[in-house]
This record gives sequence, structure tokens and C-alpha cells, in this order.
Amino acid sequence: MNKKGITFIEILISIFILTIFLIPVTIFIQKYHQSYLLNSTIAKIVEGINLAREYAINERINFSVIFGEKSFKILKEDKILVWKEIRFPDSVRVKEKTEGLDPLIFLPDGTAKEAGHIIIMDEITKKEKKIKVNNITGRCVIED
Repeated sequence: MNKKGITFIEILISIFILTIFLIPVTIFIQKYHQSYLLNSTIAKIVEGINLAREYAINERINFSVIFGEKSFKILKEDKILVWKEIRFPDSVRVKEKTEGLDPLIFLPDGTAKEAGHIIIMDEITKKEKKIKVNNITGRCVIED
């Protein structure tokens, strides 16, 4: 008997083999995506800190960066919201912050009122990154 075409069993076996090859790829993509979310959140925080410092220098008044567990905001003279509250992705949160960053206050000369650090954590991968703020220069450094 001469058959032409593909049987249903052959199609199922092909789909099963393809699925086995795609599982590691999807796991890799998910881990990469979570790492990207953490790194982009850190970049937003550093950008916000630098923005507050530059505003303090240019406008010659105090600017504050206030961190919540899932967001941060920049305030002018501790009461006027500069832009908008920046929210973190769902799986990223503030794990720890020192008193120097609760709130982080920049003085008109560009220095921070107190030094400190903040640790940002991805709840899914359990990875953490630390941002340190120097009180003399007002600059921040990222540590893994």
C-alpha cells in the first residue's frame, strides 16, 4: 500500500520535539527579561537622583528624592512634585534603604545632606543591586 502525506501521529511527534527544543529558549528569555527589568529600574533611579542633584545646583534650592517600596518621586523644597512619581515594575521593589536616603536631600551646592545606600531587589530572581550615594559629591555608584 502506497501512502502519500503525513499522518496525525507524525504531526504530534514533530510538535512534541519542537516543544522540547523551545523550553530552554523560553526560560532563557524569561531570565533575560527579569534582568532587564532590574537594570532598567536601577538606571531610572540613578537618572532621577542625578536629575534632582542638577536641579538643586541650577535652581539653588533643596531637592528631595523620596523612595517608597515600589516607586520614587522628586520634590522641590520638600513639597512641589517636580515631574511624576516613577513606579517600578511589579516584581521589583526596595529591599533596604538607609536613613540618608529616607529622604535623599540635595543641597544647592550639589552635595547630599547625608550619605547612604538603597538596595533594589527583583522578587522573582532574588537578584539585588545596591546604589550608594556619596554625601560630599552627591554622586551615586551602582554595586552588584
